[in-house]
Amino acid sequence: MQSKLKKFARSNEFIVLIILVLVMGLFSVLNPSFLTLRNLFDLFRTMIVTGIFACGVMMIIINGGIDMSFMAIAICSAYMTVRLATSLGFQGPILVLMIISAVIGMLFGFLNAFLVNKFEIPIFIVTLSVATSIRGLMLNFVGNEYVASAEMPACTIEFSKTYWFNMVDATGASYGLHFSVFIMLGIMILTHLILGHTIIGRGVYALGGDSASAQRIGYNLTRIRMFIYGYAGLLAGIAGLIYVSNNRMADPMSFQGEELTVIAAVVMGGTSISGGKGSVLGVFLGLMLTNVINNNLALINVPSYWQKFTFGLLIIFAVLVQSVKAKREARS
Repeated sequence: MQSKLKKFARSNEFIVLIILVLVMGLFSVLNPSFLTLRNLFDLFRTMIVTGIFACGVMMIIINGGIDMSFMAIAICSAYMTVRLATSLGFQGPILVLMIISAVIGMLFGFLNAFLVNKFEIPIFIVTLSVATSIRGLMLNFVGNEYVASAEMPACTIEFSKTYWFNMVDATGASYGLHFSVFIMLGIMILTHLILGHTIIGRGVYALGGDSASAQRIGYNLTRIRMFIYGYAGLLAGIAGLIYVSNNRMADPMSFQGEELTVIAAVVMGGTSISGGKGSVLGVFLGLMLTNVINNNLALINVPSYWQKFTFGLLIIFAVLVQSVKAKREARS
């Protein structure tokens, strides 16, 4: 146990945890309502979609790549699913729609993997091209024609109203923890189990560390990439449907240019931008840190340009910490 604690104290995750505690302490002084249960529930809700995205993005970064397509995949999968449901007059449970959206997303993920495996195109270029193609096709065939709340399938509206641990505050207003928070936590646990307790999870780390060595020791790189990108696409499909359900509207132009926010949170959580290192705990802490900062800077009326400046400094700090730590490990 002692050796594990020492190892954790030297990890990137521990550094992020210390920063998170300090930041939360600072904001609790500046904003006394910050540490209220209601505010914490709201904080978790803002993490839902980005948290699901981040699990797939983390796996791809560990693999040694950067994915720029996950948000385009998410909104395309969700929009297609909602349109299909409305055209068929679907009256079933939201689980069915979630599975359909996840399958569509997974197919897009397989397309990314196919292009990387077959033509050996850099992952960043492949995913950027796929994202641009998806956006272009949606713009051509759909434009900005969104599905309004009144047209959304009934199950999605009901899902958006599903809260657990319902309470009443001092003003008499009710609040609770949205059910989709537990979906996010379940996906995080599943991702942790895959990476830490399966052969394919060890293959993801091995491929990111040194693909040639991973191939020599027997890992099938083609299958590992198919799994990684298929899994990331599947999660994107789930996140997309949760997003349109909770917003009670399916807008094909959603998620424009927000990819770097998720990537930054993953990197701030200790996932090495050069590949081979990362954990779900780090991703969770990185997401908590970015959301605490973004939400509270807005609450204390900090101008948006200073919010972006602060966020940018944190990203630079996270990358610098990784770089210094890697150099020390190399010297030792």
